[in-house]
Amino acid sequence: MSICLVWLAAALSPTGTAGGKDPQAGSGNVVLKRFPVKVSQGVAVDEKHFYAISNTTISKHDKATGAVKVTWRADTKNEAFRHFTHMNSAVALEGKLYCAHSRYPADPNDNSLEIFDIRQDRLEHEKTIRLPRRHGSLTWADRHEDGSWWVCYAVYGKENNRNTTLVQCRWENEGFAEVRTWKFPAEVVAQWGSMSCSGGSWGPDGYLYTTGHDDAKVHVLTIDPAGDLKYVRTEEGVGFHGQAIAWDRFSDPPVLWGIVRGREISQTSMSCRQQPPNES
Repeated sequence: MSICLVWLAAALSPTGTAGGKDPQAGSGNVVLKRFPVKVSQGVAVDEKHFYAISNTTISKHDKATGAVKVTWRADTKNEAFRHFTHMNSAVALEGKLYCAHSRYPADPNDNSLEIFDIRQDRLEHEKTIRLPRRHGSLTWADRHEDGSWWVCYAVYGKENNRNTTLVQCRWENEGFAEVRTWKFPAEVVAQWGSMSCSGGSWGPDGYLYTTGHDDAKVHVLTIDPAGDLKYVRTEEGVGFHGQAIAWDRFSDPPVLWGIVRGREISQTSMSCRQQPPNES
């Protein structure tokens, strides 16, 4: 049975604005705060900061006020950064920012993981890890609490996006070693239109929360006891429209961050929670 909790909105900050319940009836989700940040691809979050991810730019913001601390831009005239085209998402872990990057649409299978040092007030590019030309365009990567990595390779086009692939990996030798792959459930693919899966983040309830390109929806997935990737439900009433998302693993209670392209970054309390997968 679902356990529905409604969390109170956070206090206003000078640059954040409060949100109310989204108008979709029965959703129960609450938009806690919106920051007027122009961003094109997604957001990542750590204990004290959030990170606005755009194609070749990242800005680091104070988590409470939204104030910009530092901005990094790829100098594409520099050989080390010439490949930068399309940073799609990022996850902040233990003082590092791991950004999923592809050269879509010029070369959809040319992917890399871009790693940044984000300790204290830093935002410095540390290294580029090239990934195999195998499944499609890398759109997101996240680390599960068990230490495994999960990455998504998107394929676009209404006739082809069913080939979008979710990959479970081990982190070894400074890169990803593939363990297993899945295609996305038909119920989810049908919601993408001609696009694909743009964001994914493991929730505190043990479910995988994923987004498409444009819709204000979150498709919740799980790996069932047989090892199959299964659709659980769709969440509406969120403060973002597709693109890359990030669970705030430092907030109590946890909230889900997302973006509206070119306009804002927001926090949404996801109120309807089911029991963790595979638990009675």
